[in-house]
Amino acid sequence: MKSIGSSSFLAFFLLVFLSNALVSQSRTDQSGYENKWVFGGDFGIGFSSYGANIIVSPQIGYRITPAWEAGTRITYNYYSYKDRLLKFSSSNYGGGFYTSYQIFRGLFAHAENELLSYQKVYINSMGTIENKERILIHSVFAGGGYRQYFSSKAFASIMILYNLNETLDSPYNNPLFRIGFGFGL
Repeated sequence: MKSIGSSSFLAFFLLVFLSNALVSQSRTDQSGYENKWVFGGDFGIGFSSYGANIIVSPQIGYRITPAWEAGTRITYNYYSYKDRLLKFSSSNYGGGFYTSYQIFRGLFAHAENELLSYQKVYINSMGTIENKERILIHSVFAGGGYRQYFSSKAFASIMILYNLNETLDSPYNNPLFRIGFGFGL
């Protein structure tokens, strides 16, 4: 499925990195960390002549130290497909736990464990739906990204993750790109 994601990814990447010179990196004073709770998440959207793919993943985290954050996230994914003979849509949902560690000035490492309830569609040789089955998909993501602070509490992030537990049933393709936003309290 072709998507508009590549051009959006590039535009976001340039915006985040070029704004680095204009915006302060500091989210707190250097002696501590005031924003322990972090709320945010990410989203993904793709459209083509064959259908749509929309993902929304809110998350809540806690800063254990100024550089180390851990939390939980939920995921909802709507997927639709259509061609001249076949049309279907599905909703997938799940959640998991994550941890991030800031390595240097906005660069961070990220690991995540997700369990997703996924609707698998079986298509027969005639090109029609033979059966639908809901299965559980376990994914383990590892990677990193860049977080740009726009104020002491608000930020945008971009990540590249790899599913270390990729199977034929996995709804994700390696690598996985995420764009997210968040704020601290």
